[in-house]
Amino acid sequence: MKIKREGVRTRSSYKKQKAGTSNGGISHLDNPFEEEFGSSSGSGQGVWTELSGEVASNLANTVVSLASFSEGDYTHQQHWIFPSNPREFMIENLEMRSYAGNTMFFACTGIIIKNDPETKITSFLTSLSLVRSTEDDSKIFQDMKIQVCLPDDRVELGWLNFWDLQHNLAVINIPRFHTLRVACLDNQRQFECHSKVVAVGRCFNSGKLMATAGMLTDNPSRDYHEELAISTCEITMTGVGGPLINFDGDFIGMNFYSEKETPFLPRNKIGELLKQFSERILSWAKKGPGSTVERFPIPNKSDSQGLKDKILNCKCFHARWPYSSALGVAEKQELRSNGYPFPLWEDIGRRLVNSFEEEFSANISSELQKEVASNMSQSVVALDSFVGRKRSFACTGIVIECNESTTRVLTSASLVRNSEIENKVADNLKIVVCLPDNRIIPGTLQHYSLNYNIAVIGITGFCCTQAARISDQVQLKPHGAVVALGRVYISGKLMATRGVVTSKPSELNCKDIVISTCKITKAGIGGPLIDFDGNFIGMNFYGLEETPYIPMNTILQLLGNFGAEGTIAIDDHSLSRWPVPKPFWCYPTWHRSEEELDVEEFLAKMNVPF
Repeated sequence: MKIKREGVRTRSSYKKQKAGTSNGGISHLDNPFEEEFGSSSGSGQGVWTELSGEVASNLANTVVSLASFSEGDYTHQQHWIFPSNPREFMIENLEMRSYAGNTMFFACTGIIIKNDPETKITSFLTSLSLVRSTEDDSKIFQDMKIQVCLPDDRVELGWLNFWDLQHNLAVINIPRFHTLRVACLDNQRQFECHSKVVAVGRCFNSGKLMATAGMLTDNPSRDYHEELAISTCEITMTGVGGPLINFDGDFIGMNFYSEKETPFLPRNKIGELLKQFSERILSWAKKGPGSTVERFPIPNKSDSQGLKDKILNCKCFHARWPYSSALGVAEKQELRSNGYPFPLWEDIGRRLVNSFEEEFSANISSELQKEVASNMSQSVVALDSFVGRKRSFACTGIVIECNESTTRVLTSASLVRNSEIENKVADNLKIVVCLPDNRIIPGTLQHYSLNYNIAVIGITGFCCTQAARISDQVQLKPHGAVVALGRVYISGKLMATRGVVTSKPSELNCKDIVISTCKITKAGIGGPLIDFDGNFIGMNFYGLEETPYIPMNTILQLLGNFGAEGTIAIDDHSLSRWPVPKPFWCYPTWHRSEEELDVEEFLAKMNVPF
């Protein structure tokens, strides 16, 4: 059973309330997260007259306020749940103030639980209501902007580092070390029913520190989760996530909100959860960066649910990427312009799989004959295509003809294919070619066949010194040794990997395709397959384990058709499919290095919200 989300109620319930709360608190009808309770530390009244100077000082230096701010789709639909009973929820629109162009989603209290000078990270304990969906209790808004207002009024950008849905608990981190006092959660004292206690909270905007007194009780006015305890303290939503202490300053638990009493999560349960978290982090640290803690094989239908549970269990131990919007701006811009997805989480050693920059695992370019290597280095180019400023595709090409004013490059039609409609060329496409000398020049689509997935790109104002030797007189022996070549667009690096031609049928529905055992990456698509004498054998496509290629004789026939028909070759009506794997992020905590899984795609298929 999950703990229902406490700590939120509607505007109508505030309108019914008097302007002044108990002990002189102030009600903010336009912002319930600023509603005060009890008495403020600077007033010298109420419970503060009963607390020692040392306890008051500890509270002033360990209690913080936090706020989350929504952006995008959340800004126009702020919903707040309030429980009239633990199983019924009412929802009402509530307009909140904006901060730096975003809308405040929630604000609450927290306490400093860790201040690590080595990692330069400070951690805070608070309520998960800070980022928890009010419409779907199982959903966390991990892309919320979180602000932490420190006791000295400095405001830092934070991220969600750990959470527990069942107990509505969260740990928020900030990426800086501050000389702040850490709250002590490890006292061993036992607290009996009717013990006098104090609930503490801090307003986000004003920074006011508030406290109100009450006592522990075993006679709650309604049913709560069995692990929750109750005090008679009356707080507002501002106090959600704040500490409950005794008059000696000993930590008793973390407060949630309910009318006329305060449910709280006891210290021992909080300690258990934080211990589980620290043990998991320690096990990762011992194994070192990039190591695997949970090893997940590629799932089949029978174990999909178990894998989903494991991923969701591990998910809460990672910060949502980027943990700092300021630090993630440059990486976001680079990923967006290259057409890559954003990572979901921070994970040491995470890497992008199936990128256009991924090199061949075995590069034998240095083993080629000197003449062959020289010829290939001058005739193999890299190509990129863009729609607007966003990259559409990147691959390799081979120069097949050059004269004084024009050079023609043979490559894959994947470079120009519409990513959504396979039998259509993308509109408003810009093509650029990276030459062997690393110059970047524009290219023009001259001919293409989507059925055979080949294209010819024209370059003007450049004359290549070396073109591929394409001849129908070249005979390749069965199981003959071959070399697949490719060039990475960004680095310009020339790659080569060896293999043999096989008689294995292709899984692609194009009858002319042949298979070699060369293992290339996406960067090698459109690149040449040659023998060790440098003779052109065919053009490569992508395969998971082996490399399909279109042989030289078919290419010569298509080039002849291009010359006779003009821009487009004559394709038959049964369009062949040329699948290319999409890039995705590999998280070392979850993946085997040899068995990679697209976590985002898998969880999307399992209808798991993010």
